[in-house]
Amino acid sequence: MRQSAPGAGRAITDYFNSPAFHAPKESELLAAILTELMRSGRPTTSKVILASVISKLEGEVDEATLQGYRNLLTQLLDEKES
Repeated sequence: MRQSAPGAGRAITDYFNSPAFHAPKESELLAAILTELMRSGRPTTSKVILASVISKLEGEVDEATLQGYRNLLTQLLDEKES
């Protein structure tokens, strides 16, 4: 009997959770946001991702994590301008 391959969302989640993946803080934050969006069935458009990062900024109290979200937001906005 054939087993079906995991969906794209599961494959992405597995990749980011694998022990071989060592990403910078911003990449980890982005991966967590994308995972949340996929699990909730929301689209992963630029607009939704940016809104999610801003929402995370508004609710975060840890200074290191806040800086990570600020850096991620800057990177996403710089990428949109390119």
